[in-house]
Amino acid sequence: MKKFIALVKKEILELLTPQMLVPLVAVVLVFVLIGRVIGGQTAKLNAPQPVAVMDLDNSSTSQAVIQVSAKSNLTVDSYPSQSVEALIAQAKQKNEKVVVVIPAGFEAGIKKLIPQKIEVYNIFQNFSVYGSRTSQSLAGALPAVNDYLSNQFLSQKVPGINSIAIKQPVISDDFTIVGDRQAHISPAAVSGFINSQTYFIPIVLFLVIVFASQLIATSIASEKENKTLETLLSSPVSRKLIISAKLVGAGLVALLTATVYLFGMRSYINGLTGSMSGTGGAASKAAIAQLGLTFSAGDYVLLGLSLFFGILVALSIAIILGSFAQDTKSAQGVITPLMVLVLIPYFLTLFLDISTLSPGLKILVYAIPFSHPFLAAPNILLHQTQNVWYGIAYMAVLFLAFVYLASKIFASDKIFTMKLRLKRK
Repeated sequence: MKKFIALVKKEILELLTPQMLVPLVAVVLVFVLIGRVIGGQTAKLNAPQPVAVMDLDNSSTSQAVIQVSAKSNLTVDSYPSQSVEALIAQAKQKNEKVVVVIPAGFEAGIKKLIPQKIEVYNIFQNFSVYGSRTSQSLAGALPAVNDYLSNQFLSQKVPGINSIAIKQPVISDDFTIVGDRQAHISPAAVSGFINSQTYFIPIVLFLVIVFASQLIATSIASEKENKTLETLLSSPVSRKLIISAKLVGAGLVALLTATVYLFGMRSYINGLTGSMSGTGGAASKAAIAQLGLTFSAGDYVLLGLSLFFGILVALSIAIILGSFAQDTKSAQGVITPLMVLVLIPYFLTLFLDISTLSPGLKILVYAIPFSHPFLAAPNILLHQTQNVWYGIAYMAVLFLAFVYLASKIFASDKIFTMKLRLKRK
């Protein structure tokens, strides 16, 4: 046991080098910084957006339009009558990105049932994602304005009429069913919540698998290049013990890396989505809880087991592929097949519903071990925990098989001569 612990410490110290730690910490700090910056900007953009309005009609109808707009996440800044060019210049000075001009005769046209146009000038100072947020808020306010004016017209023409029954005779009352549970909530709200909770898990798992596999493959290649592998294998220690120590050491480093990446990515995703995951009020949160779409302590343990076995399988494959590397430069190339195996289920599970695939494709996806960690979180939320346990058992069998194969490779002297021979035609 002492020899095993000593070997594990050796592997961890060889993997936790400044060349590895400095980029890792730098990437996480960048994620956290970007998340906070974007989060601050998102909070500002979720606040009411300023709009410059010049009312040339100055009627009760135009004033009602302004008041309705002010209730639609807009802050209306009224300007006196002047030229449009002067109005735009003043709006630019106040950093207002939208200028609205209500023309003269607006109310008269509305009463004659003639559609009226209001002039909207959108001022672009950049082309970022949030650059047109005010324009989007105004576009969202126009349906509220049209709804208000049409209700006013209907109530005047037909007193006592229910305008909602006239304009929307059919209203969707949404219910969502997950397993054997049902809640009064729209599917869009459920999908938005699930995406905000699980979107970052495949990304982090992909990064950790790639990072850990490169670590262990580079470690073996470095030992072969520096001739230290011969010394290690000639020591009075079981070669199976050496392989186990390498896997445990790399697994612990991968676990540390996953924790750090999860922290940084969580901060980044929270800043990117802003307060969207928390929207919906108490009713939506109660409906989400009623559907059981939350992780319990046991669910987190099950999810962690699935992720851990996915990392172990990747490391066991990487230790075999790393045996073909002659130096650290070639170590990056020999793990390319592993990267392909990770990329295929990553994109498929991210964009497709696996249950709708043909039987052949479904078998192919499930045969790739890394599909199961990517599908673990959705399966847990859908109360399909048996699928997660099947995936863990499958990955455990593959892990033992690859460890056995790696022990056979390390038990022979071929470990010193194995390499990929790529001939040019």
